[in-house]
Amino acid sequence: MKNILPSIICLFFIIKATAQESRKFFYATIQDEVSTVPNAHVINLNTKQGTFTNNNGEFRILAKVNDTLQISFVGYETKNFVVDVNHFGMQENYIQLKKVPIELDEVAIKKHNLLGHISSDTKHIKSEEEINAETLNLPFAGSRILTTAERRLHTATSSYGGIAIDPLLNWISGRIKKLKKFKAIEDREKRIENIRNNYHIVIEHEIKILKEDIDRFIYFAESADDFNTLYLNNEVAMITFLQKKSEEFKKLNPEKYN
Repeated sequence: MKNILPSIICLFFIIKATAQESRKFFYATIQDEVSTVPNAHVINLNTKQGTFTNNNGEFRILAKVNDTLQISFVGYETKNFVVDVNHFGMQENYIQLKKVPIELDEVAIKKHNLLGHISSDTKHIKSEEEINAETLNLPFAGSRILTTAERRLHTATSSYGGIAIDPLLNWISGRIKKLKKFKAIEDREKRIENIRNNYHIVIEHEIKILKEDIDRFIYFAESADDFNTLYLNNEVAMITFLQKKSEEFKKLNPEKYN
């Protein structure tokens, strides 16, 4: 493995350098007839890489001449934009989206004898059923109404200032735990996406992981106890780590890797 690893690392840098030479950053601003369009989705159909416009409608994406960029946003027609050599010059690039007209459903206007005056129209409106808490099936419908003293006693013994302290603290604590859990999941997905985007060629062609197992292998490697997030910023360390994990992964799947 020690003899093979330097060759793998060199090949990785050659592939990456070639990819960077063939494409460079394309800058542009997305706008409509009135203003810029933030959060529009931009994807290079040739590389399958995507991004979003910032608050000023600006974005950048790796592209080369004749690449097709697809721009989409809710309420606008999806647009395909072909990059040419002039778009990499000094001038600013603007891409305009066209709004999609919204067709409203037909409204049926019924005839009635109302005049538009509340005082007279209320006399013509017939109520078939009394509307109250019970007919609407509201919570605590039909319960006895507390007196002023009873309400004050209930408030004093169950809450402070109209807000129940323990439930509030429990709610805040539970929400913070939930947000932390969501943040951890989001961070992990970002790490996995980083590995997939930057090392899928090495994983498939050099480490020899089958194409249908690439995602499973990446999850396996990222969840390992010896995985270090510092590897994400150190390509040599990451390739060494993936090579080590590939041997463990193949041992767990002997029917595929003999």
